[in-house]
Amino acid sequence: MKKTRNSIILDAIGWAGTVLVIGGYGAYAIGLISDVVIYHIFNLFGSIGVLVLSTYRRIWQPVVINGCFALFALIAIIRHYL
Repeated sequence: MKKTRNSIILDAIGWAGTVLVIGGYGAYAIGLISDVVIYHIFNLFGSIGVLVLSTYRRIWQPVVINGCFALFALIAIIRHYL
């Protein structure tokens, strides 16, 4: 089955999101980044990337979990600056 241009773009967004979530968590966990806000920014944008792809594919479990992760990251970022 041939992939459409939109499907390829959405796959790239999903993979970029996956890399951001895993990379941000790993980098924070092993001390490569110490700023918790940077970690939350990685998590926010990564979760949104996975959320976009999962919504497009109508796979609802990742939509729910990444929606929660994105919301929690956004709340943490806002609370940090208040």
